[in-house]
Parts: sequence; C-alpha cells; structure tokens
Amino acid sequence: MNRRPLAILTVIVLPALLLVGFTRSDTPPRTLPTFAALGSPSMPFVPHQGFINSTWFCPGVPAGGTGLGGSITVANPSDAPLSGQLTVFNDVPDSEAVEQRFEVPARDTFFVDLATVQSAGTYLSAMVEITGGGGFVEQQADHPDGSAVSPCSNSTSANWYFADNYTLGNSKEDIVITNPFPDQAIVDFAFGNQDGTTTSQRLLGVPVSGHSVLVVNQDFFLKDETVLGMSVVASRGRVVVGRAQQYLGERQGYSMSLGSPAGSTDWWFADGENSGNFERYSIYNPGTQEAIVQPIFLGVNSDTFGNNVDPITIPAGQVASLNIKDIPDLPEGRHGAQFSSLTGAPVVIERAITRQAGEGFVTTVVRGVEQYFAAPGYFRWSMAIGTELAVDNVLVVLNVSFTDATVAVKALGPGGEVDLPGLAAVPVPANGVVTIAIPDLAAALGRPLIVVGTQPIVVERLLPRGGDLRGRSGSLALPG
Repeated sequence: MNRRPLAILTVIVLPALLLVGFTRSDTPPRTLPTFAALGSPSMPFVPHQGFINSTWFCPGVPAGGTGLGGSITVANPSDAPLSGQLTVFNDVPDSEAVEQRFEVPARDTFFVDLATVQSAGTYLSAMVEITGGGGFVEQQADHPDGSAVSPCSNSTSANWYFADNYTLGNSKEDIVITNPFPDQAIVDFAFGNQDGTTTSQRLLGVPVSGHSVLVVNQDFFLKDETVLGMSVVASRGRVVVGRAQQYLGERQGYSMSLGSPAGSTDWWFADGENSGNFERYSIYNPGTQEAIVQPIFLGVNSDTFGNNVDPITIPAGQVASLNIKDIPDLPEGRHGAQFSSLTGAPVVIERAITRQAGEGFVTTVVRGVEQYFAAPGYFRWSMAIGTELAVDNVLVVLNVSFTDATVAVKALGPGGEVDLPGLAAVPVPANGVVTIAIPDLAAALGRPLIVVGTQPIVVERLLPRGGDLRGRSGSLALPG
C-alpha cells in the first residue's frame, strides 16, 4: 500500500531587525490565525464550489458469498476528464487496504466491482478521492434478495443515527462501520424504543482499527423490535456507518443504506402511497430534549382530508412510529410528507414501505431529506446510478414550494446533459407529487440521471431490485 507523506507546516519567523522600527503605538493588533473548517456533516450532496480535492465515503457492500457483491460508480458531468484514487477497506483483521488509481472521461462514468480490487472480507467499503473535485459517487450493494443503491457520504462524522431498525423474527441486520483513517476510533452504541433508552456494556468503547471495517450484527441488539432507534457515536475519531438489513417475515427484501450524521427539525419525503401498502414513518429522538413532531401530508387532493394529524411526542432518547393506516380519511394514491419538530429538538426520520411485488411483497427503507436541502431547497438532483430497465414510476418528485413547477429529466451522455424525449417540462403542482417513467432508449437506460426543477424539489427513485425478489428498491437522489 502506498504511504502518502504527511504535509509539514513550516513556520517562518521574521528576523528581529524587521521588528525594530515598530513602537507600541504602531504595532498592528494581534489576530488569531484562522484555519479552514469542515461544515457540519449532512446528507450526501453534489458540491459545486471549487475544491482542491473532494472525497467520498461509501458505506459498504456485502462480499464473500453466493449472490453477494457490490460496486461503486463515479459520474463525471463536466467537459474535462477526472482522475483520482480509490481505496477499498475490508473487515479482515490486520488486512491492508488496497489503493487503485482511476480516470473518468468527460461526460462519462467509472464503474468498479469492489471485489476485483479487494478480494477478502465479508464487507467491503470504499473511499473515493477525486483530484480537483467534481463528480459524484454512489454505491450498489448486491444480495440474493435484491440490489440496493445508496449515495456515498461527503464526509466522515463522529455521530450516526438510524430510526428504523428491525429485529423481528429471523430478520438480519449488520451495522457496518468504516474507519478510513490510520488511527483507531472508539464508538459507543445506544438504542431507543418506545419504552426508553438502553445500551450494552459490550457496545461501549468498541474499537475500530484504522483503515478497516467493523461489522456489528443483530446478536448485540434488542430482540424482536419492530421499531428501534440507534445511535453510533465516536468518542474518538470519525467514521462512516451504514446499515445492511435482510428482512424475513412481515417484511421481505434487502437494503443497504448510509446513516444520518445529524438530526434535523424538518424532514421531507417524496414517495408515499396509500394503496394497500404498509407505510410507516419511524421518528427517533437521539437528543436530550423532548420532541413534538407534526406530520403534514402533501400532494393530497381531497376536500374531506383536512390534514389534521395529531402531533407525535417522542421523549428524549426514544423512538415513535406513524402508520398511515392510523390516519383517518387519508385518500388513496400517491402523497409526499413533511415532518416538523415543534419544540425545535432535532430528530431523525426514516420511512418503510412494503409494496406488492408479483405474488409476494418487498420492503424498502429510505431516510428523509433534512431542512437545509428542502427549504430553501434544491432545484437540481443527480443520480450516478440510473435504471437499466424502462419501467414506470422510476422517479418520484415532490414540489416543496407553494408554486406550480415543471421538471426536466436529463441523461448524461457523450453530448453532455440531454433532455429525455417527453420529459423536458413535466408539470408538478404546488406541494404536489408526480412519478416519472424513463423511456426505453439507449441514451436513457443505464445512464446517470439529472432532474432539474423550476422550483425547489425532492427526488427519490424506485429502481428494479433484481435478485430473486421482484419489486423496487427505494433511494434518494443527490441534491445538487
């Protein structure tokens, strides 16, 4: 493995002769030096300001078994090539991370199966460093119960949260922690259900070796919980945390997603459907202040539904859930949702939808979009991984403004970003929801997708999941 030398800060001391001419009255006032500071960790986004380099951290993919695997895709929307370095970590003790250089042609993508770079391990995760910035990165985790797409993170964090953990029956869950730095990290777990907050001595002070992946499975968690909040907090270092879930029983399917590095007082969801589905929102309050959260359903056209949903109280450290079947008079069909913390206490919210799929059913869990990215809002959302199949309802778009809007769906190809036929100006009503099919064209399928609105929007995608189960796998697009 290559070892890049650490940068050395050199302090130049001015010669004393230069100071002779100053007196106390004309000596400049002393100022403290200011260094660059990282912004607070947030959901992944496409950065557009100038960077010397940009780094992406992918939460991890399963490996080492039949039907298990995964890949990363780097999309380059610019008119110039990108280059960078890929580092792949695994969960084998004392194993070395593997580094590989890569290049992405202009208006193209770089795709790599992580097992071809790092062959050992039950989970592989990736760090993608892009020289000169630019581009955006997503991963796909493959499992016999379906593939799951997730954006990669722009940064590491000391805090990661999950609202919808599920340990009922024989369902399986792995928390996948990546430490991309050379020094050991130390993490603590805490759990919240509807009765209180708990932890375990086995999950306090857990070491995560440098340049490695640590996997903690459901054997360490509370058993038979249908809704369980979880915090993974580093007392030392900064890490990246993902969650892999194989649902068995009342839920079916597979998901692999990045955690939330922070709470928010407001959350938005584009997808939702009251059509015989099971749809539940899990609201986790990881803080020390009680939260009272008000749900509002958007895109609902009904004279009889007044949106008078009771606020939900979540004590500090606990989790609550909202099942749409418990909401009287919610009309059938598509809807979006907004949740606001009336007390100002930040919360973390995830949505689980179980839909019919052929003769069976599948479950997908997606985190919401936090306040900064929905209000004042993003007009542009990007996806490095699009759909390989021309199917209905691939994109779900929520207009978060009070003004009617249109959206243009574009594909990234050799000619740049090109409007797809019939999708250059799709109308979206104020606070409304639309679903969009991707046409059966070579220029559209298997290409990165970009959605641009005339008003702030939120974009989710429902990709065919593959594997042995039919149905869709939900995931957020990247704002920006």
